[in-house]
Amino acid sequence: MEMKHLTLLLCLFSFSAYTASPLVALASSPSDGQSPSSSEGQPPQTVSKIPSNVNPKLKKICQEVNHPTECVTTAAPFLGETAEISPVTVLQAEIEAIDSQAKEALAKATKLATDPTTSKTITFPLNICIDGYKAILKNKQAILDAISKRDADELNMELSSNVDHISQCEDAFEEAKINSPIPELHSLLGKMIFNSINIGVDMVDFEDKN
Repeated sequence: MEMKHLTLLLCLFSFSAYTASPLVALASSPSDGQSPSSSEGQPPQTVSKIPSNVNPKLKKICQEVNHPTECVTTAAPFLGETAEISPVTVLQAEIEAIDSQAKEALAKATKLATDPTTSKTITFPLNICIDGYKAILKNKQAILDAISKRDADELNMELSSNVDHISQCEDAFEEAKINSPIPELHSLLGKMIFNSINIGVDMVDFEDKN
């Protein structure tokens, strides 16, 4: 458990550096209608925009993450109609959603980076983002393997590595003093990644794996 909590603290530290950039204000701020937590690292207490027809078990899990509305809207499509709803299955669904979102971000970033009319000033940070999106896609299987092996330490480490990839992209644009040309895609991907950490670190429990 100590390793698990240490990983969470490291994630929160990375998150605080990541959210310092104005370009990710949308990704790091609470969802509309959601009250901010009273202390760092605590989940929001109220949710108003989650649809009323959402599976109650999914709603309960998503109410505990930083971005509950995005948790529901991104995880639900990857949960089967008869799937058991638990932190593990919701995490697996969110990992699939992150994979889909990263593919879309990669495609758009690559198209922009290879466009001869795109300024080199934008191309350089875009290429850093492209590398990050590719790494997130590659990391998917390692996360799913950690879940399959019920290895909490490995799971937390792999989830945390996605924070590094997303923040390096953001840092590149901040250092270049320009805005990302795909802010909405990148913002949603960031929310999804931090939701996956909330679920993987705080809710998934492998203590009984033996």
